[in-house]
This record gives sequence, structure tokens and C-alpha cells, in this order.
Amino acid sequence: MIITELLGARVFGPDFLGFVSDVRFSLDTESVGLPARLYGIIVSPHARSSSLGFERSGVRSPWPIASLVRWRHRGSFLVRWADLERIDVERIQLRPGFERASPELP
Repeated sequence: MIITELLGARVFGPDFLGFVSDVRFSLDTESVGLPARLYGIIVSPHARSSSLGFERSGVRSPWPIASLVRWRHRGSFLVRWADLERIDVERIQLRPGFERASPELP
């Protein structure tokens, strides 16, 4: 599976939660020279599209675009890879008791 197959997939917990709008990778000091690991997915209840980098906490301009993107992705959250129970074509099922984390990057 490649990342583009995850983007736009429908995400379900007990009910429909939204769409995969982005993915997060992690790098640590021990992984120098190794590929990054997939840390989790960003679930957006309202949009399939990316947040175009506006999830970074300090990005506020150009304000018309920042405001529109933030509005479209309101309620978005991060789900860690360990909380994904099953990945099918265009559908992701989360484990019972999954945790919602902030999608914001520092």
C-alpha cells in the first residue's frame, strides 16, 4: 500500500468519523539513515483535502486562505497508527477506545 491510497479514505470508529486528510511520520535519533515510520493519520470530519500546512500552530497568513482551511478542517484529529484496526480499500476501521490527539504541529 502507498500513502496516496490512504488519503481520502473513509474512517470509522463505531460510526463514520471523517476522511483521511493527511498522514504523520516520526523520526528519532536512532533512525538516522532509515526510512521514517508512519506515526498516524489525520482525520477530518468535513474535508478529504490536505490542510496545506496550515495545521502548524504559527501559520496565520495569508489570512483569507488560513481562515478557510482552518474552517474546512475544524474538528480534525490525529489517530496513532496503533489505533488502526483494519485498512481496506477506501475504508479504515479504528480500534475500540482509540484516542483522538491534536493534529497541530508546533
